[in-house]
Amino acid sequence: MKFSISEISFTGVLILFASFLLGMKFPDWDLKLKLKHRNILTHSPIIMIFFYKILKLENNIDFRFFIMGFSIALALHFTFDLFPKGWFGGALLKIPVINKTLSPVGSIVWLLTSTIVCVVIAVSYTKNFTEFIILFFLGLCSLIFNRKKEKKIIRPFAAFGMLYIIMGSVKYEILFKYFTKGIIALQRVVSEMMTTI
Repeated sequence: MKFSISEISFTGVLILFASFLLGMKFPDWDLKLKLKHRNILTHSPIIMIFFYKILKLENNIDFRFFIMGFSIALALHFTFDLFPKGWFGGALLKIPVINKTLSPVGSIVWLLTSTIVCVVIAVSYTKNFTEFIILFFLGLCSLIFNRKKEKKIIRPFAAFGMLYIIMGSVKYEILFKYFTKGIIALQRVVSEMMTTI
């Protein structure tokens, strides 16, 4: 496992950053499209199916970076949305056409599932550990940058960080080894703390 910036093209980095910025804003386009806020069309990975079709049709290698950046940005946006001040009103997801609002539990399940799917998509399109780290760095910067606007960071950071590392551990064996070592060490610390109580 090594980090080498030479493993990713300059064009790839530019596409990654541009698609990330676009992906962070996309879920709120429901307002521009005159849909109700937190609409399931923009607050889900549905659009990723469209991008996947483009990738298959065009067979453009660089478009892979677009999917990675856009997908991880959606995951971050949904992660922030998972921690509202309360599960009512604007925090609940809306279903267009039938004009229905999901329940708090339904909204949580939808957002959590969408977040997981988007992280899986982003991580699965990485071809090396460098790309994986760059995506995580983008996520970390976004969490820090948006902390004042969103008025939260600890819970979104913990949720995103754990999910991203778990998904990365599935793809990158060396990360899995470090992750399991960390879990074992944490278990020992907790066990020692419990025996002293």
